[in-house]
Amino acid sequence: MLTHRTCLAGLALVLAVLPVRAQEAAFPSYSFDGQLRYRYEWSDRDFDTDREGVAFNLLRTRLGVHLLPAAHTEVLLQFQDARTFGEEANTLTDGAADNLDLHQGYLRLSDLFGAPVDLQLGRFEVRYGGERLLGAVGWHNIGRSFDGVRLRLHPAGATLDVFNLKEVEALEPGGTGDRNVLGVYGDAALLTGYTTQGYVVWQRGNPSSVLNRYTAGGYLKGRTDNVLSEAEVAYQGGTLDDRDVSAFLVALQLGYAFPDVTGAPVLSAGIDYLSGDDDPADGTVKTFDTLYATNHKFYGFMDFFLNLPVHTLGLGLRDVYAGIDVAPEKGLNLRLTYHNFAANEDFARAGGGTSTRFGDEVDLTAVYRYNPKVTFTGGASLFVPGAIFDETRGTDTASWLYLMTTVNL
Repeated sequence: MLTHRTCLAGLALVLAVLPVRAQEAAFPSYSFDGQLRYRYEWSDRDFDTDREGVAFNLLRTRLGVHLLPAAHTEVLLQFQDARTFGEEANTLTDGAADNLDLHQGYLRLSDLFGAPVDLQLGRFEVRYGGERLLGAVGWHNIGRSFDGVRLRLHPAGATLDVFNLKEVEALEPGGTGDRNVLGVYGDAALLTGYTTQGYVVWQRGNPSSVLNRYTAGGYLKGRTDNVLSEAEVAYQGGTLDDRDVSAFLVALQLGYAFPDVTGAPVLSAGIDYLSGDDDPADGTVKTFDTLYATNHKFYGFMDFFLNLPVHTLGLGLRDVYAGIDVAPEKGLNLRLTYHNFAANEDFARAGGGTSTRFGDEVDLTAVYRYNPKVTFTGGASLFVPGAIFDETRGTDTASWLYLMTTVNL
């Protein structure tokens, strides 16, 4: 992580140089963007109603500077401060700025040598498809970005990304301890009205016996008349900790829009099926890993299934859900979603017998666009534990609510 002095010095230099350079031929164009996001949360997610809930406040501030120093050349510097209210006990004496970081900082050269090829170098967000495997985790107060290089080929009607992302740099001889994420991700207009994508993501550690896993799959999303659909299928193979990997994910969502009905409601339902391991001792890893996903979007807003497969005890996950979206007035959107969470392999109960029930969650979300730059978002959720959570987390109903204000500059 960059020191706060480095970040502040870099930002000050950019701001000082821009007004002068913008008038010179070397700097024909620049622009700014940014975001300030405040979120209040009250959490009683410990499955113990005898204990009081916890309230806290989160703040994320981003400032980005886009530089176009020459044709087909772009530089982005995006600084970020992410904090919890009150963590600096005394702002008169604590000036360390521990939460300040460079969220993105990259160079992008487009149409290299006149060909439909772009090159991106530095630190940048990586998000593909629905973000079930590679996402920026925008809900998180910090968010995810990668250091690496990405080459994008974009002939007419298609794109193909080839990337190499450095997850761990151990600075050891021969690259021992390093971890890279390599991949190809293609997007082609194969069906009218639909996004159709295919990918291979390869996680490679050094030594490769620790991690040499690939994930291959496809993604589809689109609309035909009033029918909305989204689907993703992925398979994982390779090796992990000297064990073979054989796991899969299948996700399907269907929706139907009623544009002529008051509130323009949209009904939707779907299932996400992530394989689990029925015998961890058999030498094969059968539990699907969601890699670098934005799981908050998919598996309940209370975030009991963020780290998959850890949060499912390696048993896999079957999430059957249904929801309704409605816009009762201009600028206001409401969504109600129900999730039924179950394991795909049996959990052995302490008192005898087995179960596959994690529990049920209900999420209510309201989004109000106050003006083109300011949005208010609020939500409330309940989780009723099933037999597995009864034994591993607690027996009481868990609850959570939040209110968030987002200002985009």
